[in-house]
Amino acid sequence: MALTSSVFPVLPQQPILLVCTSASNSQRLDIDWLLAKLRSLVKPGIQIMCIDESTHPEVVRSFGFTSFPGCVLLQQGFELWRYAGPIDYAVLST
Repeated sequence: MALTSSVFPVLPQQPILLVCTSASNSQRLDIDWLLAKLRSLVKPGIQIMCIDESTHPEVVRSFGFTSFPGCVLLQQGFELWRYAGPIDYAVLST
């Protein structure tokens, strides 16, 4: 029996901002501050998730980041935006 769309109603998917971090604990405070700042800046409809390389290495590797933190904005499986590398915390703190 084939599944029909009436079995699984179409649900709007909100964008997800994945923030991938390295396994290094030395950046933990910076990442925590960055996540808090992002949550205050982005629209309430955007879900923010932090993915740690030590906990989920396969997920982080799948995005091919060469520097951290790495951020990717996804919606319904499509990549809308990407950034990797150092964050200018001075700009974000204003």
